[in-house]
Amino acid sequence: MPPQAVEVNPAGAKAVFLARSAVAALCLTLLIGIGVVRIVSTYRVFNHTIDEPSHLACGLEWWEKGVYRIETKHPPLARISIAALPYMSGLRAPAEFKSWQETYPVLSADGHYWRNLWLARIGVLPYYVICTLVVFFWTRRLFGTTAGLLAAAVFSMVPPVLAHSAVATTDVPLAAMFCWALYAFTLWLERPDWRRAAALGIASGLAVATKFSTLLFLPACAAAILALYLVGGGQRNWRVLLRTAVLAALCALLSIWAVYRFSHSPLAQVTAVPDRLAARAFGSSSPMTATVHKIAAIVPIPAPELIDGVRVLRQQNNEGTRSYLLGRIKEGGCWYFFVVALALKTPLAALILGALGAVVALGRYSRDHADWQVAAPLASAIMILVITAPAGMNSGVRHVLPEYVFLSIYAGLGMVALWRRSVHATLYRALAVMLFSWMTLSSAIAHPDYLAYFNEFGGSDPSRLLVISDLDWGQDLTRLAKYLRENHIDHISIAYEGFYDPASLDLPETVKLKCGDMPTGWVAVAARRARRSPECEPWLQGQQRVTIVGKTMWIYNIPANAQGANLAHPIQ
Repeated sequence: MPPQAVEVNPAGAKAVFLARSAVAALCLTLLIGIGVVRIVSTYRVFNHTIDEPSHLACGLEWWEKGVYRIETKHPPLARISIAALPYMSGLRAPAEFKSWQETYPVLSADGHYWRNLWLARIGVLPYYVICTLVVFFWTRRLFGTTAGLLAAAVFSMVPPVLAHSAVATTDVPLAAMFCWALYAFTLWLERPDWRRAAALGIASGLAVATKFSTLLFLPACAAAILALYLVGGGQRNWRVLLRTAVLAALCALLSIWAVYRFSHSPLAQVTAVPDRLAARAFGSSSPMTATVHKIAAIVPIPAPELIDGVRVLRQQNNEGTRSYLLGRIKEGGCWYFFVVALALKTPLAALILGALGAVVALGRYSRDHADWQVAAPLASAIMILVITAPAGMNSGVRHVLPEYVFLSIYAGLGMVALWRRSVHATLYRALAVMLFSWMTLSSAIAHPDYLAYFNEFGGSDPSRLLVISDLDWGQDLTRLAKYLRENHIDHISIAYEGFYDPASLDLPETVKLKCGDMPTGWVAVAARRARRSPECEPWLQGQQRVTIVGKTMWIYNIPANAQGANLAHPIQ
């Protein structure tokens, strides 16, 4: 007897789909909402970090004066967002700043330090939302809705993500715009139509206009993904790819130029290269050299600030900055810095789940190279670590924050893979629940010190391992002021690498210590200064530390005759 045909009700199937989509949207909204509440709850706890005033001042310059000159080594987009609400509330720059070091008074220019800081930090929240959405949609496309929600949950709990979403800086904006551009690139490769090409171009342009790291990250990751795409085989319509690539490039250039307010300058003002080349080829007094100079003085170059910013950033990277890693001070970078930083700053449960998901994805890819998209996040994660290895500036895990997007994608897959194991199902499901609970607990315990978070490998004194912006970004002056009030201390000497206004932070009479000063009385030394520049406070080796305020301020009470004391509490 033939089997009976099963009648499919299209309306019923559509209703089920819509119901599931609504539940997923509700869960995603809840995850983002909880993350936003956690982020905003830290605003009042921490004063401005070292970089925040300069980002605000540069954004105010863009809004108020229509130019972008104070500091060009960061593009404007994130700074525009940071300065938008303070500018609308009436904040204006109090002076013409010649360098970023002069910008710290901008936060208290109108007497409303905390209001201005809050409004500036709110400007970063949209990028946190965008980044979480990219994690969800990319994971859902590859591994399903459940994996997408779990990936978004992991991402929304990673302490470094919460930390840098809570400060008015450019790192979470980079992660959001760059990862959106990379996801758009995979969609365009899959189906290179005009709409996807335009989306790729706009996302890529905005990513470049957010941070210059995109100029390294995006080509390298795109090349790795393109290699996977080519190995996958199948029919390739190269003509359509090339045609739509032109549209993507045009959209990218227009997006970048728009963020720079369609600024332009003559070529001769941007660079002296044409004059130098002409003088070398034809002689400095040649009519041809004069002609080249006249042409260079007329031909306009769009967004000259971008070219200047890349030049400044390249010079700074070549010169390098002093870094600190695992107790070692070094001028310049260390090739394994970001690998170590990720290993120390990421919850261990997230690392385990991400590694498991990556193994599962590689298994799928090895069985079918046509399924190239499942390996795209892993290829991108590897490429970022490769191209940042020679970097001369090792200023914290924040510089590779997109790694947490890729890690979260595979962590979501890892949890789904554990839950769906048919052999020893109870054991694997218990393991999945344990890892997710461990992740949740680690994130909850870290509150509100997400910036200073270290996993279990960090030990009791993580300043021995990492310190620059991974532990101390100058965020504990507010806690120091509270400690001084509670202990009735009315004079303090502070060794601190950033810039601040003591009155705005309610600090008592304050002496800002210069490198080499020999203080007495109550002294606060920032961990960043103590670890990275020990030559500035050699007397620390002979003094007993009273306490640590917050996570970063080391407190001493030095008697007037104590400078020549024997070693009592050496820095470990």
